[in-house]
Order: sequence, then C-alpha cells, then structure tokens
Amino acid sequence: MADEPTAPKTEAAVSGAPSTWPGAFGSYKYSKAAVMVNVWTLIGIWLAVAVIGSILQRISPSVGGLLASLVDVVGTTAGILVLLAGVRGQKLAFSDAISQAFPFFLKMNGLGIVVVVTLIVSLLLLVIPFFFVLPRVSLAHYFLIDKDMGVMDAFKASWDATKGSAGKVWGIIGVTILMALLMITIIGIPFSIYFLIMYSGAYAVLYAFLNKTQPAAAPAAKAPAAPVTA
Repeated sequence: MADEPTAPKTEAAVSGAPSTWPGAFGSYKYSKAAVMVNVWTLIGIWLAVAVIGSILQRISPSVGGLLASLVDVVGTTAGILVLLAGVRGQKLAFSDAISQAFPFFLKMNGLGIVVVVTLIVSLLLLVIPFFFVLPRVSLAHYFLIDKDMGVMDAFKASWDATKGSAGKVWGIIGVTILMALLMITIIGIPFSIYFLIMYSGAYAVLYAFLNKTQPAAAPAAKAPAAPVTA
C-alpha cells in the first residue's frame, strides 16, 4: 500500500514556541504564524493608537503629547497581549485586547520608567554596559503582562530568563534593522512594512521559547525543624 502524501506545512504548523532556537532569521516563520492569528486586531490597535495620538497632539501639542504617550502605553500592552495570544494559537478581539490592557496601565508605566532609567545609566557608563543591559531587560514587559508580575519582579524575571541569550535578542534587533532599511528605496517601502508587521511577534516567540526551555526554578526546600529538647 502506497504511503499517503503528507500535508504541506502551513503557518499553523509552525505556530507556538520552537523547541530549539532557529536563529533570528529562522524565527520569522514563527513570528509570522503568531501575527497572522490576530493580524487585523494587531493592525487595528496600531492604527487606533496612531490616529488618536495624532488628533491629541493637534489639539494641544503639550498636553496632547502627554495624553498620546499614555494612549501608546495602552496600545503597547494590547499589542503584547495579542502577540502572546497569537503564539499560543488563540484569537483575541480588538475590544478584548483593549479591555484587558487597562489593568496593566500603572505597572506598565512604572516598568517603563525603571527600564528607561536603567538603560540611560548603562549608556552613561562608557556606553559598553548598555549593550549588555538592553537585551537582558527586553522581555520585562512580556513577563509583567503574561504572568501579572510586579514591576521589579518582571524586571528580574527578564534579566534571569535572558541570561546567555543576549545574542538572540541582538539577532532580532539586527534583522528588524535590516527590514527597516528596505525603506531607503521607494519600491522597498511596502516590502519593509509587510516584513516588519510579520516580524513584530519575534519577541513574543523568544519569550515563549525561553519559558518553554527554561523551566522555573523549584522553590527552595524548607530546612527540617530542629528537634525540641527539654
């Protein structure tokens, strides 16, 4: 009896976290699969943030700019929620993503301040420490949102999870820059936009990969109680 033909590999077949890290370029197919699960929700969030931010800044450059930055925090949070859902093959509607984003508003602002201050300090220390610090804090927002952590717990979780994986983060940054460089030519602009959208889930893929391959440390065992003596 002849073997049945195997079904072609679809985007759904590569969704989720890879078992071994495929490299920055190799992670593109996983990112694309995750993005495509909720692509219109993601695009809707980005457009809404851009339009609302533009309107607010036109109304008042000073106050509107501040309000626009706050809207951006909600949009960023909603986008991360959508990408995490996509990595897991789950649908997430626009309204649900926005409503789920609001509870993280204060913590996301707090974490943003901590991360920015940390990066500025590292940059002032002769620049070199910046290149070590940036990748270590790159997943802090993912931990905060996905595991509902506190600000410092999320910061530490990212620092611990990315130990030995700084190269993976810099790889993603490098590929993102290469995709953006396509905008140098007019004909390359639509290709650049497409690739950047499809690659926007790369950090979510890396986050899922590290959580999959680096199990949480078991809680420390309690020391046996000392025997009671008379």
